[in-house]
Amino acid sequence: MDILQDNFPQLFHLYSTYYTTYSTYLHPLQRTLLLTQSYFYQYAFPILYPFYAITSRLFSFALTEQPSLTSLALLAILLIVSLKVLDMLRRTVIYWISMAIRLAMYASVAVIGMWIYQRGLEQSFEDFGWIMGLMAGLGEHGEKVGHARAAGRASEARKIPKGSSKRRTRGAGW
Repeated sequence: MDILQDNFPQLFHLYSTYYTTYSTYLHPLQRTLLLTQSYFYQYAFPILYPFYAITSRLFSFALTEQPSLTSLALLAILLIVSLKVLDMLRRTVIYWISMAIRLAMYASVAVIGMWIYQRGLEQSFEDFGWIMGLMAGLGEHGEKVGHARAAGRASEARKIPKGSSKRRTRGAGW
């Protein structure tokens, strides 16, 4: 309370001198505002008043006589706002995921570059060839296993008699 009592005279002086200090700037703005209002009420208001009267009657009727329309309008507004929020959330998640992927790609390029710099170009090509051979070997092994499983399924399918109830239907999968 002491702070208010000590500073009140200074605040009152600031309030009383505000209008006289800035009056050279405020008078043109005040004049422009009043002229704009005058032109609006003189020219635009007669044209816009019928629309205002009709819409105000409709809104007052909808708000007072039919509250179900009001609740539906509020529900629609709530739905729109929630969809906007979910869209912002989706964009944020996509941004962070794409940034993480880009960061991982740049990091992998940097690691490969450092690896080539450390090992030398010739040794790096040998290592790359070894890795590609390993991947090709794994691919060939995967083909062998996949072909063996496919042949096993085909032989199982041939063992089932054609008139049997165990017969597989189209689209049933394995």
